[in-house]
Amino acid sequence: MVKLFVDARELSTRIPEALRELGADVEMGNLETGTYVLSADLVVERKTAADFAASVLDSRYINQAHKMGMNFKRVIWLIEGDIFSTRHSTHPDALDGALSYLSVGLGQTVVWYKAPKRAAFLLYRMAKHEIEGEGYTSPMRKGRVPAGAGQALFTIEGLSGCGPVAARSLLQHFRSVFKVMTSSVTGLCAVKGIGPKKAQAIHDVIHFELPEGESLEDQQSLFADPPSSEPLV
Repeated sequence: MVKLFVDARELSTRIPEALRELGADVEMGNLETGTYVLSADLVVERKTAADFAASVLDSRYINQAHKMGMNFKRVIWLIEGDIFSTRHSTHPDALDGALSYLSVGLGQTVVWYKAPKRAAFLLYRMAKHEIEGEGYTSPMRKGRVPAGAGQALFTIEGLSGCGPVAARSLLQHFRSVFKVMTSSVTGLCAVKGIGPKKAQAIHDVIHFELPEGESLEDQQSLFADPPSSEPLV
């Protein structure tokens, strides 16, 4: 079953009710950051267009974005309505700048919707994909990777729980893939942004041992294209 943790402030909207009608398990509470928590890695901040414009005017969105980014691997901003058609005095250039900062500067996703019911459908679909997968195989990590630091980052990003930000922090701290792979959980926790849960996930996948007799014949490769121009042998 799809489960979402929802901030108590959303009770005034029809979204939690609509999510329950779709079959989701909705747990209400006072969230420290974000509006909807879809998993340990994914958080959604929902705002009306007017609220988003106001948060840009007083720069509140910056603090929210960084706080969510520190606690979750992926952040989605779900905005109701047109931010350029509100009564707030926020200049369009400031709104453009905020959108660019969130998407390009922080790597966070911004999505628009028109009505609460559509938001519920979208949140439900996001949560379902997050928990159960997409139901089809998506091409991943396409393209060629430059030698040296590029391939080192590529390798570390492939570890469980490791996104681009964590991979950079790990490589910056340990200076080599080898030292990352041979580090203890305690050593991994010493890296900025790597908590005990993520450190344990990284450590577990590095030390995974294929059970005796288990075949990999049906295991599909996660790579759409090889990571370099060199043939894989």
